Amino acid sequence: MSTVRKSAARSNRMIISDKYRPTYGDDLPTLKKTLSCSLSGTSDVVGAYERALAEWFGASEAIAVSSGGAALSVALFAVGVQAGDDVLLTPSCPLCTAYPVIAAGANPVFVDTRVHGFGADPNAVRAAITARTKAIIDIPMWGYPTEVDELHTLARANGIKLVLDLAHSHGTTLHGRSLSHYGDLSCFSTHERKPLATGEGGFILTDNAGLAQRCRDYSRFGNLNGKDFGLNYKLAALPAALGHSRLSALAPQIEKRRQNVQYFMSKLENHKVREKKIISGGVPNYYFLNLELLFEKNGAFIDYLDESGIPSDIKRYGCKALYEFPVFEKYRRSCPNAEGLLASMTTIPVHPDITNEELDYMADHINAYHGA
Repeated sequence: MSTVRKSAARSNRMIISDKYRPTYGDDLPTLKKTLSCSLSGTSDVVGAYERALAEWFGASEAIAVSSGGAALSVALFAVGVQAGDDVLLTPSCPLCTAYPVIAAGANPVFVDTRVHGFGADPNAVRAAITARTKAIIDIPMWGYPTEVDELHTLARANGIKLVLDLAHSHGTTLHGRSLSHYGDLSCFSTHERKPLATGEGGFILTDNAGLAQRCRDYSRFGNLNGKDFGLNYKLAALPAALGHSRLSALAPQIEKRRQNVQYFMSKLENHKVREKKIISGGVPNYYFLNLELLFEKNGAFIDYLDESGIPSDIKRYGCKALYEFPVFEKYRRSCPNAEGLLASMTTIPVHPDITNEELDYMADHINAYHGA
């Protein structure tokens, strides 16, 4: 057991960055080359990026859009969500997952998670399905896989669509396949903090040609034909070129995250802190390491880490069940599993540029904590 005392752990404070700062090399040649091309969202540069995305993730179709939120808005339209429809989702997801549901005029219907993880509980889903239910959104948080294969089967049996919000889950797999394989439409973000970063941006993956066409049409103003409605959610050529260039670095960066987790866990000795359960057949990308906390006052432990320069997404975003926020209060439904999960965990950064010294620092401070 570490001999570092709690008082000593607060000295020599190091600030651990939780921002994703990937090392891609020199982007300037890519940008300079792209500047000689059309820069709009219908540029050949964007088409090439979409084809590369589809190949990397093993999907038939990819549609590049302006953000992860845009991806969800486009996907909801593509699967036919209209005003007054119900969309099922867990309340443990980010605000940015649920806002597009409200923007579509639909009702977010919160269903509980499983006890061990953030995937939607099938029994809760079945109990919430009505004639108004149009879609389920499942959200694998922080890159940890959920049982999307089971949800896929459940959605098909009930004639509703499964939309996956994979904003955290580039490279996360289940049974050897990308999580996106299991969704009717799968939505990704390429915000600067994400494993594949273009500053702002997103994309949608699908194996359904009809849904892909609906996504393209809607995100391009209905092709301005005066017959089909649409809005402008296209991704411009410069971020598309960045994404295409940086895609080759995604696999080694994910592997480095996994190596960092292995190293960190080899140093972790506090018996009240352990990695959150990984489901059978699943492999996280470790967007962030999820730690399950067994203290009586988990919040005090997270505050202690924060004071030591160790960040937590739970604290950063004030994570709580979405119906605890005023904007979603009227949609409240009891989801004790989701509330319990968020109250009993924290995140640890393990991005590729973090050093062993920083990983040691975090492990030492966790090992040194003897609070309740």
